[in-house]
Amino acid sequence: MDDEGFEVQSLINDLVYDAGRDKKLVRDPKILTKSKFLNGIQCPKLLWTRCNAPETIPAPSNRLQQVFDIGHRVGELATTRFPGGQRISEDNFQKNIEDTRTLLSSQDPKPIYEAGVKAGRLYSRADILVPSVTLRGMWDVVEVKCSTSVKEVYLQDIAFQRYCYEQAGISVDRCYLMHINNQYVRQGDIEAGAFFTLVDVTEELVPFIARMPGWIDGFLKIIDMPVCPHIGIREHCGKPYECPMKPGCWAFLPEAHVVELTRGKSKGFDLIDQGILRLAEIPDDYKLTDNQTIQRYGALTGQPYVDQGALGNFLKGLKYPLWYMDFETIFEAIPRFNGIRPYQQVPFQFSVHRQSSPEAVPEHFEFLHQASDDPRLYFLHALKLCLGLDGTILAYNMSFEKARLKELGDAFPEYADWCREINMRMDDLIIPFRSFIYYHPAQHGSASLKKVLPALTGKSYVGMAIADGGQATGEYVRVTYGAGIDPTDRARVYADLEAYCGLDTAAMVDILSKLMGMIEDKGVF
Repeated sequence: MDDEGFEVQSLINDLVYDAGRDKKLVRDPKILTKSKFLNGIQCPKLLWTRCNAPETIPAPSNRLQQVFDIGHRVGELATTRFPGGQRISEDNFQKNIEDTRTLLSSQDPKPIYEAGVKAGRLYSRADILVPSVTLRGMWDVVEVKCSTSVKEVYLQDIAFQRYCYEQAGISVDRCYLMHINNQYVRQGDIEAGAFFTLVDVTEELVPFIARMPGWIDGFLKIIDMPVCPHIGIREHCGKPYECPMKPGCWAFLPEAHVVELTRGKSKGFDLIDQGILRLAEIPDDYKLTDNQTIQRYGALTGQPYVDQGALGNFLKGLKYPLWYMDFETIFEAIPRFNGIRPYQQVPFQFSVHRQSSPEAVPEHFEFLHQASDDPRLYFLHALKLCLGLDGTILAYNMSFEKARLKELGDAFPEYADWCREINMRMDDLIIPFRSFIYYHPAQHGSASLKKVLPALTGKSYVGMAIADGGQATGEYVRVTYGAGIDPTDRARVYADLEAYCGLDTAAMVDILSKLMGMIEDKGVF
């Protein structure tokens, strides 16, 4: 997962956490909560289903509890930025509202955490309500997010809150978004004042507030509709986050469909509007890029495309012995160790396969930190012992590994020169696939390792206990840092992690072998 992926994941965490809290407390499907309001902005079909047929929405992954734990820990830390307040229990919906009303009318107002407010069919719970320091009798709204920047969806979120509170008769002064400061570096105990960035977004809310009556009226009508509205698939299926209903809504698309066009989703939707669903049905005169034309060729013929000249040039640039390398990392909102920023990727595991020549059987080396302290120095020491002094080091999407090595070199100067040298020796096995030097129709427009491996070799990650990087991170954190973990469970997870990370580099060995077999000039090395 790249840096952008971490930011997207933090956005998803915020949205899932809010939706989960709403579901826990608000049982009336006809009430418009802020998470349902955001559902409506993304897709009216999602809103209707969330309210009228929630059982048809696929359940969240087993990482949901981790999302709640993240949100809870960040929320608890945020309250220390506004100390002396009172937390309202979330266990009882009606009591939460009544207790909020009592505290809001206090003659000695204090910050309120988890204040619940209902206005007609609208309901919102505030992370923090703070008495205004400039206008007596008014309140500031503070919305806490796990993300590291201001996003439009957050402004819509806060605008709904302000509208709901004012409809309930609460006088609101300023509105703030408090997000995580990604430049903060932990040294000792977390300092909430430095860890969070408090942004006054009051003025940015104005255009959203103006639209609020129309939005709410429309969304309440959607909720009350006897049947679900028909909404076609579009970009909104993945913005601002992946919709849980997407698999069902997209199920009508055939194998090798037009939305698979690389860098061409808008073209895909345009073709669907014309009644064209399959890549093979795209007319000859429809404007496509070179790479999209290769995809269409693959769909028409069922055959892979190979640019032997370009592939040969890529392979000639590799120097044996080859080192196939992959890292696994943890990335936490609240940094666990000193010297770490929020969401900084901390390597805890690597797999390396060494191959001395094209015909040689690869040797496998691996490292997995199994203690609860900072894994970085142990990781660096083991990696330096593993990697030889010459030969190309291959990674898949190497920018991730290179960034980690640079961070490690910056953090531990005694390794800085070595990290730079390793980075200079690296090459990227994704290049032939990302550049469409090779393309197989079974890749379905993707250059990811999990698509390329089965397309080239018939092997896959299907059936593995740990089958993706997010799951690897979550399981590692759970068994390494969690309390009361059964030793048998921990040993099982560590074995699964070794199998998963080992397959990543074994997959690269197999893929390169297949690529070499496609070259007519076998003397490229």
